[in-house]
Amino acid sequence: MEILDTVWGYLEPVWAWLRAGLDIHGPGNWTELGIQMGVIAVVMALMMQSFGAILIFTVVGVIIHVVVDQVLPMVRDSAAFSMPPVSDMSYWQYIAFLALAYFVGLIVLFLIKSIIFRR
Repeated sequence: MEILDTVWGYLEPVWAWLRAGLDIHGPGNWTELGIQMGVIAVVMALMMQSFGAILIFTVVGVIIHVVVDQVLPMVRDSAAFSMPPVSDMSYWQYIAFLALAYFVGLIVLFLIKSIIFRR
């Protein structure tokens, strides 16, 4: 298990950096975040024709997620429109967390799709 401790020693600062943005700008509820990311990722994976488009679909998934983050309070709570805090570093940490999560999620879902739906 020394190898895992060494690997976690390298990954833990990155995880802490990403988690800081999620804690500040995330929904505060893992269930809501998981459902939103899951639905977007499944749709993106089903639309992806080849593995080479993974980066494009990751960016599109993050953009859709940010739009839903801004529009959902307006629809659900009749809140006023507010711009995302793009000048805040913790917001970009949240975006980086989303990008990494969508990247890994789309890889897994595309591999599952490739196994189930053979051409």
